[in-house]
Formats: sequence, C-alpha cells, structure tokens
Amino acid sequence: MNKSKKIISIVAAATLAFSTLALAGCGAKKYAGENLEGAYDAAAAVSSNGGFAVEKGDYVYFINGAESNTADNTYGDVVKGALMRISKTELAEAKYDAAKIVVPSLFVAGDYTAGLFIYGEYVYYATPTTDKDTKTGEVANSYIDFKRSKLDGSEAPMNGKNDYFFRLATNTAKYRFVEEGGVVYCMYEEDSALKSYNVETGATTVLVSGAKSSFFYDTKDVTNPNVYYTMGVTYDLDEEASTTAKYDQIYCVNAASTATVTTTDDTVGYTVKNGDTEIASYAFKKSFVEEAEGGNVKDYTTYPYVNLGSLVLDGVGSAESPSADGRFNKDDATKSGDIEGYNYTIQSYQNNGLYFTRKAITTTASETENTKLYYVSDERTEWNTVTGNSEVDVVALDTTYASASALYEVAEDGTHSYYYVDGSILKKATANEKGVATTMNLAYELSSATLWKTEGDYLYYYSGASNGNNITRINCKGTQDKYNPLLATEEYKPLTLPLVDWKSDWYKPEFVNANGTTVVLYANAQSYGAGSTAYNYVYATKLGTTAEIIAMQDAIDEVNEFIDSYTDNSQLQAVMDYYFKTGKTAAFDAVKDVEDLYTDYQKDEFDKFVAMFVEGGQFAGKFEMAHAALVGRMTKTDEEAIAVDWANSLLSEKEEEATKKGLPTWAIVLIVVGGVLVVAGATVAIVIGAKKKAAKAKKEADIVNAYQRKKIDTTDDKTIDVYADEEPATEETVEEPVEEIAEEEVEEAVETQEEAVEETPSEE
Repeated sequence: MNKSKKIISIVAAATLAFSTLALAGCGAKKYAGENLEGAYDAAAAVSSNGGFAVEKGDYVYFINGAESNTADNTYGDVVKGALMRISKTELAEAKYDAAKIVVPSLFVAGDYTAGLFIYGEYVYYATPTTDKDTKTGEVANSYIDFKRSKLDGSEAPMNGKNDYFFRLATNTAKYRFVEEGGVVYCMYEEDSALKSYNVETGATTVLVSGAKSSFFYDTKDVTNPNVYYTMGVTYDLDEEASTTAKYDQIYCVNAASTATVTTTDDTVGYTVKNGDTEIASYAFKKSFVEEAEGGNVKDYTTYPYVNLGSLVLDGVGSAESPSADGRFNKDDATKSGDIEGYNYTIQSYQNNGLYFTRKAITTTASETENTKLYYVSDERTEWNTVTGNSEVDVVALDTTYASASALYEVAEDGTHSYYYVDGSILKKATANEKGVATTMNLAYELSSATLWKTEGDYLYYYSGASNGNNITRINCKGTQDKYNPLLATEEYKPLTLPLVDWKSDWYKPEFVNANGTTVVLYANAQSYGAGSTAYNYVYATKLGTTAEIIAMQDAIDEVNEFIDSYTDNSQLQAVMDYYFKTGKTAAFDAVKDVEDLYTDYQKDEFDKFVAMFVEGGQFAGKFEMAHAALVGRMTKTDEEAIAVDWANSLLSEKEEEATKKGLPTWAIVLIVVGGVLVVAGATVAIVIGAKKKAAKAKKEADIVNAYQRKKIDTTDDKTIDVYADEEPATEETVEEPVEEIAEEEVEEAVETQEEAVEETPSEE
C-alpha cells in the first residue's frame, strides 16, 4: 500500500470511529408515528400535487432525496427517501435544518410523473414492499404498495397485515391519485389495462382494457381524473366472424366511472355511468360470453369489449352505415368529413384539451390534411363525435416543429402558440385559425436544450450540467424587438440559475411559494471533494428577479476567480474550495500542523482567505451554501462518506512527494461533525470493537425482522424473475472505497500512538 492510500485509510477509520461514538452517545430512537408539533389545516389549499414536493397550507412536504427501491424500508429506520416537511417561513428564511420527518418510509416509485399527493389530511403514495418472496427469502422490493398517512405522522401504516390499499408487481407502474366528487381514487395501469381504486370502498374498477394506444394523462395537472386513449373498432364482436374496421376512435374516461352489469335471457351487457349520468351501454350475446375462454356473464371485464369511457371523436367514414353496429357509431356517419374515415394519433393532453394528428384512410386526401396538428377542448357541449372532426382547432400545418418536444399555450381568446428549438434557435410560433404560423426568434446558440415549461412570464428549459441538468429561463412574453441580440436587456436573454445541477433521472425540480419567496427544490447531482459520488439529497435555491440571479452568479464567480488565481498551487486551491463550499475549516485544522503537509505560505494564505468571509470582508455572506443548500437530513452513512470525499481532496499530495518525505500513516487525523479530534491509534482500536458490536447487533436485528415481516408468495408469478441474479442490497457506499487497513499497520499505529498524541495540535 502506498503512502497516500495509507493516509486515506486512517482518515476513513477516524471518520467511522467518530460516527460510532456519536451514535452510541445519542442512542437509537425509532420514529413510530408520533404527532409532529405544529398544527396543520386539513382544509387548507394544496398546490403542486404530484412530483416530490407539495404545498399544503403553511407547510411544504417533500421526499428527502432520491433513494433506491432496494434500500431498507423498515418503518422508522428510513431517512433518505422518507417524507419530510418544513414550514414556509423556515423555507423562506433558509432555516433548512428545521425540516422534520413525517413518514419514515421509502417514497420510492419508478413513475416520476406521479409522486406524492395530498388530499384533506392525508398524503397518498407508493412505497416498496417489505414482505419477502417465499421462494428466495429476499425482500420483494420490486413490488410496490399504495398507502396513505396522516400529515402529522400520527396515523401511518407500518409494516404489517393490511397496511396498504393494494399492491402491484412492478415498481415502474404508471399511477395517479386523483379526487372526483370528494372521493380519492388511484388510477393505475396493470396488464395493459387502466384501472381505478376507490380508497373509501376498496373497490377496483377496470376502466379500459384492449386500448389501441397508450393512456394519456394531463401533463400539466396530474390530479386531473380524466385520461384519453384510442380504441379500435370491430363489428360483430359477439359473432364467430367479426370484422375489424379501418378507422378508430378517441375516448376519454374518468376515474369515477362505473359499470353495472345487465342481463336478459339472451344477452349480457353493462351500462356505463359517471356519477349519476349514463354515458354508454353495451350488449353481447349471452351464449358467446358463456362459451368464451374465461367468460363470466357476471363479470363485464370478461366481455369482448371493455370500455367505460366517453366517445370524443369518431373516425367513422361516410361509407360506413350508422346501423352497422350500434355499439360504436352514435352519430350520423353520413356527415363524416371523409369517405373511409380517420385514424388518430394522440400527441399529448395539456392546456385543458387534447393535441392529436389524424390520417385519412382514403388515398384521395391531401398530404397537408394528413400532417396537421389538431386540438380538441375538454369543454365540449352539444358535441357530435362525427361532425366534431371539422370543428376541432388547427394548431399547426405539420408537426415538424409542433412536435411532442414543443411547449404549447392557449390564450384566453383561443389563439394557439407553441415554442420550439430549431437547430440552436429558440422560437415561438403563433397560429391563425387555419394553422398558419407567425414565428419570432427568442434566443440563439442553445446547446442540446430540452424545453421544460412556461410559468408566469418565463419559459424554462434545461441542458446538461456537470452531473445532471441545469435550469435556464427567459422572459417569453416580449415583442420581437425585445430579443434583438444586440439590443436585448438581461431580462430577455437566457439566464441560467447558479449552482443548480439536478438529477436527470428523478423528479424534475419543484417551484414552491414560501410566503412570497419562490424557492426551487431539486435533487442535487453534484459530488463532493475529490469523490465522484452524488448523494442526491434535496437542495434549495431562491428564484429571485433577473437582477438578483445575476448578482448571485457574480458573487460566486468573484470567489471562484480568486481561488483560480492560485494556478500553481492546487493543494491551496483545494482547501479554499472546501471552505467556500462548506463554510467550515474542521478538516483543514485537523491536518494543517502535520509536518510538511502544508507549507507556512499555504497556511497563511488560507487564513487570509477565511478572514475575507467575516463580516465586513470582501466575501462576507458569499459562501456557496448561502445560495444553494441542503434541505432535510442526511443519513450518518452518507455524512461519513462525504467526509472521506473531502478528506481525499485535502490530502491530495503527489505520490512521489509523500514517498520522499516519508509521511507516517498515523500522523493524519480528521475532525468530523462535532469537531472532535481523533488519534489514529485509538481510532483503529475503536473501529475494531465497533465492527464486532455492529455485526452482533445486525445478526440479532435480522432475526427479529425476519419474524416480524410477513411473506409474499410469487410462486404463480410466471412473468417475473426479479431476483435470479440480484445481489443482496447493501448500504450506499463511496464510489471509490478506501482500502482496508492491514493488521501490521494497525500494530504500527498503536505503537506510535503516544508520539502522535504529543505531536498533534489540539483544537481551539
């Protein structure tokens, strides 16, 4: 083992030893659903439902970082990935450490377009199952349970019997918790069907099975209980010889829709209602259902057509007879705009309506007609599903730029506009009633930009940052002259938020209103020190005016330019960077007096740098964490790993220098959280003892957990083999773990312990 690696080994041991002592002193207390201090108003308004952060009254509830579904989900032990809350006052005043855990379970599900939902006094969510697979004995954490908990933590489902609404076999299932008529439903997809679970009655309703397209949820309002999709048309479904039509149809279904089975001597069928309103009815030959494989006359989900939606647009052509099959053609097909009919392709559901393209089946239709992008509003009155094809809005003549990656808006007067990137230019197109667009350029020289959303006067987009994505905004409400690249003011130029680097494969950042201050919350993808690991906890930065954002960036640039001026002294730059990012000197103080590690010049320059941050100094109030900082709580394991990452950056002597100077491995000590000085020899002894105690405690805990957790039987689940090659879940570790300390090094450290104590300076 070389000298540099020995240094890091001792540093890691010191870090772990301190953590063991600290935990033993505090004692382990499991959070078990106690009432959180501070009242909450069950009737208070909720905003930004879905995602990882939701506002409810005076509080913001958020998921405490991006955690894996394979992490330990024992109730009460979860920190990372748990639900936390912070008051809006504390958030506005940057008192981020005031956040408290509400539900100590993993809020981990693979649908990052869903998240957590709050209705009344409950939070609704999905969490990995804690039961075990009876075949493997491993926790079946690819399954997810859907649950709810009280907002003050006083009523939460813990691991045990009947502690969830329902369970799905895949962590990536699409879902939404929505509210309709005062009742909360969970809409979800399973086995290619769209289903709805009533949390009050416990009833599950199959809304749609056998859809032709995917299901399209509202992308701007995830609490919308309506979903769009297309269905194929097959005549004579209950005959041996059925006919599949060339055209298809668009439907919209509501979470509260129900089906009531009706039977006669010869037929079976069902009536579809949304509340008290009947919206459709279907009938089939009873003998056909009885003879079909799996057919059950009492169960409409076994009938040949399962659809509880309302017909929105009918692609039937005038060549079809409306009497061909009463199940499908409710309006007069002779009034259709095309002889053979249409096929529809849904693009998105947003702005209170559906964006789609349609292609005429007939070959006589013009190519221009086939490429148009259309929009149909949710607000349809006296709507004819056939003639409605000629009444929908034309948004664009084609989808070259009006694509799925564009951002769309509908003005109060019904005018459609959309934003898109053409090459490296950000453009806005405004369409007339025929879909002919007038365009204007907003920004130039964009690089791999993904448009995100419009909010207020601004358009937001992102591109790649150091590890994840950044956030850039531009005022998009100006006239063309505002965007002249030679004359544009800062307000009408792209402006990137300082420091933001968010995890690209988790939830997108959230904008929350903290008593009038807009705060951006995001999963931080940055790494620490010399490490390459990102721990992905939630960070906050304030979204101010254009002038305030520029001032923030200038402050950061000023400090970084000063650090960069020491171009020939990378070790000094490293310790300055450490102080700028953390506001602490603990790790440096622990090693600065070790012989030959830092020169007198480096010590003096660093002292001057620190003095520049005190009140009245050049950099006063300009710490990086003053602009973007952790909200919530880290696990002890991650705190320790980050300490090692910083140690790596501060102890980065060149290999040849370390060897030449003969730096002793025992001489390096590290001050970790709390500022305790740990001597290497004592550290090693503590670590060895701690490891033995930890192993014994883990064995006992495993026995208890195995008894308490019930089993889950996946024997009949033939489609999933989740655990065949899966390694056992482990605690998240540093990407480049330190090397284990050899026994002879331990002996050497113990032998030289007294000398180390004499030579090591005490902390002031």
